[in-house]
Amino acid sequence: MQTLSVLLAAVVACVASLEGQAWAQQTSPGVQTQPAPAPMAPPPQYSLYRPYDERDLEDAKERSRVVRNGLIGTSAAFALGAILGGIGLSQCSTSTNADGTEDWVCNNAGDVLAPLGGTIAGLSAIGVLTTGIMLGVRNKHVREIEREIRRRYGTRRLHWDEKSGSFVF
Repeated sequence: MQTLSVLLAAVVACVASLEGQAWAQQTSPGVQTQPAPAPMAPPPQYSLYRPYDERDLEDAKERSRVVRNGLIGTSAAFALGAILGGIGLSQCSTSTNADGTEDWVCNNAGDVLAPLGGTIAGLSAIGVLTTGIMLGVRNKHVREIEREIRRRYGTRRLHWDEKSGSFVF
């Protein structure tokens, strides 16, 4: 048992010495410890955009992505509703009454699936229209931000002008 504790203490000492710093509990109030050195901050990444431009652009793209996902979801719900409605209507048939009028006669599956599918398809069609309009507005906002960034930084960059054969700002 003692050899195990000695071996464990030796492993801990080796690991602490490899780390470069050994931390121990302070036993006397007069002993001063040095604070750990501050971690080196990564160098700032210089970008063509100012930070709020990048943040606004990323926020607008995220909002556009969320609305696009909503459009995909409502489109899938519309397809599901149309399929259910189609299956329900396939379970129905027309019959002619004695007075010459035609009437829809459905079995139990048709009685349930046709109204259910029609309701799902109708509500999700409204969702498709709404999210389609919203996606257009959000994408327009993203394009406006990108256009503003290009306008602001596009002409002030150093670039090669082929006509003059030199670098221009």
